[in-house]
Amino acid sequence: MKPLSVRKYRDYYVIDARRVGHTDKFGNYASQQEAALAADKLISKHTLGLVIENQKPQKAADAIQSFILRQKVRVTDGDVAENHVKEIERSLDYCAFIKIDGIPLCKWDLNKLCVKTARDDVSSALLRGIKAENKSKATAEKRIKFLKSFLNYCVIKGWADINPMDKVSLGMSAEVSDRAPRIQPETIQKLVASLDSEELVFHAAILTALSTGIRSGELRALTWDAINFDSAELHVRQAVAHNTTAVIKDPKTKRGNRTLPLPQEVLSILRRHKLQSVCSQPSDYVFASSAGTPLLKKVLANSIRRACRTANIPAMLWGDMRHFFASVQLSALGEDWAEVAALMGHSSPAFTYRQYGHYSKNAEKQDKARAAAASAMFG
Repeated sequence: MKPLSVRKYRDYYVIDARRVGHTDKFGNYASQQEAALAADKLISKHTLGLVIENQKPQKAADAIQSFILRQKVRVTDGDVAENHVKEIERSLDYCAFIKIDGIPLCKWDLNKLCVKTARDDVSSALLRGIKAENKSKATAEKRIKFLKSFLNYCVIKGWADINPMDKVSLGMSAEVSDRAPRIQPETIQKLVASLDSEELVFHAAILTALSTGIRSGELRALTWDAINFDSAELHVRQAVAHNTTAVIKDPKTKRGNRTLPLPQEVLSILRRHKLQSVCSQPSDYVFASSAGTPLLKKVLANSIRRACRTANIPAMLWGDMRHFFASVQLSALGEDWAEVAALMGHSSPAFTYRQYGHYSKNAEKQDKARAAAASAMFG
């Protein structure tokens, strides 16, 4: 919809708001700028359905746009943070193209999709689509959470009869992908043994990720002055912003600023890489492109896939190395969730438990199973 027109009437300004259900003249403003701002707010309310109550989006795409706009209004009102809205946008951008009966969600009519008779089929298709993305459990849970919020919004507005995702959950023990075989010690050892065939920059990047659990954005933003070769430590203090190539921001969480120990084997590879790299000044990026900017995320992803082919192991995601690090720390530290949370840069130990609690639970079950078998067999 085009912006509403603003015109002068006697000694003040008014908005021609007929297209949003008002009479010809709306408001009484001292300046043209005040009237223009008011017109923008009025058109936003109209888009949200707050002016014309009977306005119903036919397609899910229109409803998503309305929902996002509503969240942006909440940012302006100070109800939510801007980063939170960006996460919602990212999730719905993905979910909008999940196919239900061969048709993307965004192209469906809400009054045909969100009905009781289709509830199970729709929820199953959306959940399959979220799992198929093969992201971390945390990301999948966010997708479900924001999709539920969007569909609840549609129900409240009267655009949908039901929310088909209302009762859907991954559950504590649910796995988004079969990650366990990919992060077994014997699999990781094969990967490490194959890295000699990789360029030194990728050899060093993969070893650093495996030994620290550092996030991809944090790794890409790492500078040489963040590595202390004397104390064998790595300092995480920044990250490449999501969906950018070189925008540097603070780490993902407040606890993201952290110090991580580095094994001597990894330090040795990093020293070799620094000697060979043209970007070796303190402020240079450790894993830099030929232009001196952080390596692209897809370049790192390609390197791990290539290394897996060489090692003849299942293709790994970059995030698998973070999960490997978490499982190793849980094995070494037991259920010291606070310490593991600090190493991972998580916002709280509770979050760490939700993400990785199944590792310790599975180990516990296996120990009990071994003990029971041994007792039955050998007395």
